[in-house]
Amino acid sequence: MMNKHLIHGLVVGGLFTAAITWIAVIDTLAEGGFALLASAVFGFAAGLCIGGLVAANFAMLAAEEKKTETARAHRQLAAHAHA
Repeated sequence: MMNKHLIHGLVVGGLFTAAITWIAVIDTLAEGGFALLASAVFGFAAGLCIGGLVAANFAMLAAEEKKTETARAHRQLAAHAHA
């Protein structure tokens, strides 16, 4: 279960990174040269930051679900132990 969430987080984070980089590049496409390069680099850096936060959010969701499943399993074992 955790691997599925991590993969989804990386995919969604990668899509955010690509979209932000593309938007930054398209703004300076007509300029060309160093303006285009700088825009692409800064857009990629911003995209990585936001994409990383999205991926971390998915990882936290996976950790929270794992904790809930573990607590549910312990609760079921405790209920059977007293019977």
